[in-house]
Amino acid sequence: MKVCMSGGKALSLVKVLLTLSILVGLVILAFDGLLWFDNPLNGHATALTVFTAVQVFIMALLFVRPRFGANVLFYWSLLYLVILLLNPLTGPVIGLTVQDFALYLFGITPVTSTPQFSCPFLCPPFIISYDLLLIIQAITAAVLFQTRKRIT
Repeated sequence: MKVCMSGGKALSLVKVLLTLSILVGLVILAFDGLLWFDNPLNGHATALTVFTAVQVFIMALLFVRPRFGANVLFYWSLLYLVILLLNPLTGPVIGLTVQDFALYLFGITPVTSTPQFSCPFLCPPFIISYDLLLIIQAITAAVLFQTRKRIT
């Protein structure tokens, strides 16, 4: 079954998805103390800050030049998805196995605060925050793959 979506509806949907991605990134930045604690070793907090800023820039593009912004967002979503999927490979940098880091990122083995870092909820925040980033990027890329030529 093929779903046909108009360019205007697709643009509205990707704006909502991009807003959600930005918000999830900000939640992680605000509440994941472990992210900041390990930042000097792996730069993940810095990278997420840059990724969130890129997304804010792309959001502005969607308003100023919708078709160009949709194309940029399509490729950005694919790149971001690949980066997120490969992120567990950086576990050894902070002394974790790839498997242990993946279990942490996907919220299967979250951690609580320690004297060194604060996780007011859990780290990662709300357990599914990383999963949400992955899902949002995949849906965004899929929607744009189907509709970006109709966005004007």
